[in-house]
Amino acid sequence: MINSNDLKCFLVTAKTLHLTRAAKELGLSQPALSHCIKRLEEEVGEDLFLRRKDGMVLTKAGTYLLNHGQKILDELNSVSQYFKTGNAEKKQSLSLGIHPSVGGYVLPNLLKDLKDFELSLHFGLSKDVTTMVQDGKVDCAVAINPYPHSNLVINTLSEDLFQLWCHKKNFDKTTLFFDPQLHQSHFLLRQLEKKGITFERHIEVPNLELMAKLVYEGAGVGILPSRVIKNNYPKETVVYSNEIKPFHDRICFVYSAESKYKISLKEFKTKLQSLFQ
Repeated sequence: MINSNDLKCFLVTAKTLHLTRAAKELGLSQPALSHCIKRLEEEVGEDLFLRRKDGMVLTKAGTYLLNHGQKILDELNSVSQYFKTGNAEKKQSLSLGIHPSVGGYVLPNLLKDLKDFELSLHFGLSKDVTTMVQDGKVDCAVAINPYPHSNLVINTLSEDLFQLWCHKKNFDKTTLFFDPQLHQSHFLLRQLEKKGITFERHIEVPNLELMAKLVYEGAGVGILPSRVIKNNYPKETVVYSNEIKPFHDRICFVYSAESKYKISLKEFKTKLQSLFQ
């Protein structure tokens, strides 16, 4: 019977294809890790890796086990849990990377529906949380316009529009707020320049919620995603100018190709998708 610890060691090694890094991540010595992999190979009756001068490569059997190993590991842990406690039910764990602004309108309802999950949250810009997935630091991420990568699965959840927003009635027409870190901001700034629409003051605000508050208070015009402004001040704000073409955002669910068979990830994805329908 496959040993769950050996299988876990294999999965980490298969993702890194580097014994030293895998051993460090697992908290094992390299000889101990090699022994676990050898024992698993003897159990399945197949070589799982080819050892070459330039590194490790998965065999056909190794690739198959990588694609199905997480599901097998989850089931083995469930069996172990049952014999220890008489109850196979166990909270599933998942780590999620997400931009704080996206979390503002996603997490409240998501957390209410995810009582069966031990959810670990990691915040950052969309490019940062996408990198976290690539590096194996988080299981998955909700990211805006993620760049394609051969090892990433990217599913579009919904769309959003970056536009110029202002208070419905009285507001300072001389001041423009924007986040300089965002490509969307520069897309709209270029349009403003081409159309000759100018503001006396350009103020950088690297926080979308704070910018939405400033717009609501009438302190100026802000370059903001529709979901952020509508989530906070839907009745008091309007689009500043229809002359400026909005930037179309894709809100995506991102996870690694190796994790696609993980049971908890499938369930999480289904619940997340329902929030955007």
